[in-house]
Amino acid sequence: MKIKYIVILIAVAFLFHIIWENAQATLFAGYSSFGQHFPICFLGTIGDVIFTVAVYLGISLLKNDFGWIARLNKKDILVLAAVGFFFALGIEWRAILFDRWSYTNVMPIIPYLRVGLTPILQMTLLLPLSFYLTKRFYEKI
Repeated sequence: MKIKYIVILIAVAFLFHIIWENAQATLFAGYSSFGQHFPICFLGTIGDVIFTVAVYLGISLLKNDFGWIARLNKKDILVLAAVGFFFALGIEWRAILFDRWSYTNVMPIIPYLRVGLTPILQMTLLLPLSFYLTKRFYEKI
């Protein structure tokens, strides 16, 4: 297992997700302040990072190659974006179904899917971006 990949991936994913989670927090019902909402965003970020590492490990097992990030290509980026999209979609549908959260009237909603745009974009964009930057940082170390 490539521990350096995991450490870099965790750091990159954490940084991106903690910023995104807090930036989009005002689009969710019940937001009152940064201080009040930061712990919730922090927990969400931890979940995002765990998912990111799970994706790395899952793909590593499927490819039988824990160093696959070094050969990250456009196909991998598209697969990561698709995995991120469907994961986020599932999380949002489940959360709405079980009243875990709801959106304010300023949250852009994706027609037909009836979920917020920003949480879907978050995982669709940040998952592949985290892997791409991990590859870049790893090459520099």
